[in-house]
Amino acid sequence: MSFVEKMLSSIGENFYIIINAVAALVIMAFTIISANQVKKCFDSSSGMLKRSVYYTLDISYTIFITLVSIFPLLGMFGTVKALLDLDMSGEISALQNNFFSALTSTAWGLIFAVLFKIFNSVVQPFIENQITKAKTTLKL
Repeated sequence: MSFVEKMLSSIGENFYIIINAVAALVIMAFTIISANQVKKCFDSSSGMLKRSVYYTLDISYTIFITLVSIFPLLGMFGTVKALLDLDMSGEISALQNNFFSALTSTAWGLIFAVLFKIFNSVVQPFIENQITKAKTTLKL
């Protein structure tokens, strides 16, 4: 089995990383929708910015940034969990598989962290701009 095949087969063992990735995607979509609502308020002459829209945007973006920073921690958690499950008295192939599971957990945590950081770098200027405009308009 190749390295890529082993990595893909190990993703099921790291379900908590997948759950975090799905949550991050949902929160990021919600953040982008909120940022677009703020932008609409500025684009339309009759649009009035509400504090609730601003707070929704600010809170959802903060949650997204927090979820992204959790990926490496979840990877380390999976590594520690797999290493604690090591049976040193067992067969060497079982020991190798468990050790590989420990390392793949860290790898998946880092892979998702990098992917979401890149995605964040694309959308961050737009979101930060909307937050700044909203703060100025609402005099916060």
